[in-house]
Amino acid sequence: MSAEAALPRAPSPSLRALSAFPRMRRSVLARLSDRRLYCGYLRAIPAMWILGVLTPAGAVMLIKLAAERWPRGVMTNVIVWSWFAIGLSQAAASILNGVDIGDYGRGLANAVGFGVVGWAFGGLAIAVGAAHRLDDERSIRAVTWVGLYMLIFAAIAALGHLAGKRELYIWPTPIGMLLPNSPSVTFYTAALIYQTEETLGELSTRLVLFFPWAPALGLGALAVTFISLLESNRLWRLLGVAGGAVGVVFSWSRIAIGALVVVGAFIAFMRAPRFVKFTVIGCALTTLFALPLFGIDPIGEIAQIQDRVNGARAGSSLARELIYDRSYEGFLQSPLIGHGWIGESVHSKENLPIGSHSTIYGLLYTGGAPTFAAFVIAMGAILFGLIRRYLTLRSDDPRRAHVVVAGGLFSCLALYCRYEALFNLTLPCVFLFVFIGAALAPPSKADRRGSPDRGRALARIPLRTMSALQPNYHHRGADKNAFAPIGPI
Repeated sequence: MSAEAALPRAPSPSLRALSAFPRMRRSVLARLSDRRLYCGYLRAIPAMWILGVLTPAGAVMLIKLAAERWPRGVMTNVIVWSWFAIGLSQAAASILNGVDIGDYGRGLANAVGFGVVGWAFGGLAIAVGAAHRLDDERSIRAVTWVGLYMLIFAAIAALGHLAGKRELYIWPTPIGMLLPNSPSVTFYTAALIYQTEETLGELSTRLVLFFPWAPALGLGALAVTFISLLESNRLWRLLGVAGGAVGVVFSWSRIAIGALVVVGAFIAFMRAPRFVKFTVIGCALTTLFALPLFGIDPIGEIAQIQDRVNGARAGSSLARELIYDRSYEGFLQSPLIGHGWIGESVHSKENLPIGSHSTIYGLLYTGGAPTFAAFVIAMGAILFGLIRRYLTLRSDDPRRAHVVVAGGLFSCLALYCRYEALFNLTLPCVFLFVFIGAALAPPSKADRRGSPDRGRALARIPLRTMSALQPNYHHRGADKNAFAPIGPI
């Protein structure tokens, strides 16, 4: 045998590719798990939106992350399952109404529609946020990217508006062309930057961007604004807050603009020093008692402000009031099981279905009192969980700021309940529900024990100083300088 034949042969390119495949597969799977998948989803929002797959991609992400890890803690699971209960109650109402009118197919179709599935995805988003703790620095940075995208596309919208376009589509999305034509397909697959709406003869040009309609953009932009306040980098914090604020203002959603002011003031108040809080409370009480002395009625002034807000888009306000009146009348006709699904339009030309444009009136009309009660319990459980988490954290714990922001996001949801159907917004505003879930998550074992850095710092403390920690240690044998911990410090 020659010397060359005795040398080991180098593997062929095909063998090297086959040997590298398992490593590549493990690397891809690692990137498609935990917070990497969530952050990648947020950063890829424009690409998925242009392709028309943003909503189904969000659904797949939630299902995968929930299957990987489920949250622990009784309170968190009570909240998650209470959101599932809303969907189950609505599904039961749809089936019972189908049986009542003898149309079983329609009842079953509505039992698996978005009016049911949307509540389930809201619960899944809360579960995923709590299980994977998606309120860390990387997740917050990914939310600020959404604010940056809002700024970029708002600038494009400004150019289109100056060019005289009534609406601006990027293009018909591929998935939108494949699916049958319907309002739902149009809402959730269209790459629409802005549009000019006409409601009862009134025109308004509104940003839409990555959301099915303008008020949904308002809620999502509120979430981007308030979550971005937690970003540690000033530049990214500015981009996130500015992008969210632009989205709120140019969605022209009155409830979103009002929430930006009210909830923003609430978050600023809760994060202020104690002295500032007492000062603000004192000034507010003094002003409240002093106004009547000058002939000013605070309640009357608030009512006038509300009238002016309603008059800003009078056509929209009138349309909503028509829907709400008819929805409540329908609830009184069938208070136990509702009507199963939304009804006919209240206007001959406009598409204004009974039971739409409101969570409160919508649930009363479509699901009856039991479904509405399930929603009240779910919202109450979130409020109780946030208050409980806030009170159990120390005043110097940085996680308190996260709970305060989550409380602000919960307030936005509560304000939106009257004017929008929340089940339509759980997937478009998935990062809002994910952040609330992360803030509700109980402290991990590492948090309760203390961080490793703190343990190493304790190890470097001189033994003379350790004697000050005597209540937490007991002597080990005869060595007075040797201590063994009997519990966490």
